[in-house]
Amino acid sequence: MEYRYDLNEKTLYIDENRIPAHSLENNEIGNCTNCDSILMSLSYHATGEYMAVITRCTSCGAFYANIYDSDWNWVDEIQVMLLPIPIPISNPVIDSWEDLKNVPIKKLEAVFSKGEIEALFDRAKDRTPVRQYLYRARKKYELFEEIFDLRLEL
Repeated sequence: MEYRYDLNEKTLYIDENRIPAHSLENNEIGNCTNCDSILMSLSYHATGEYMAVITRCTSCGAFYANIYDSDWNWVDEIQVMLLPIPIPISNPVIDSWEDLKNVPIKKLEAVFSKGEIEALFDRAKDRTPVRQYLYRARKKYELFEEIFDLRLEL
């Protein structure tokens, strides 16, 4: 059987069976077979007649499924493969009126002045913005992206 684990969703996959966590308690479970350091639990999964406790070594970072029977007697330890975590290649791009109007105004106000926000909306609507405000706003695009993970291209 292949044991795979999704760190984002805290979900265990045994072969093609998806088993969500029923508990996310952090407990010391035992010692790592690789380096003898402490194993800490990440999540608990009921797998029929057994309980699978997903653990991570505090030293070497190895992941295991520790298998227990219904009386919490240790049965087995199985190394777990992690599912890849999707990493966005780039931040979402705001380059149209439709995109800009969906950005919460509080986010815009956190970085831009009122005049700069008006200039951004004018530019997005293909109207002539106040040039100085648009120029100042564009100097803050990088800061806005750093804070909110949204790239402005207006």
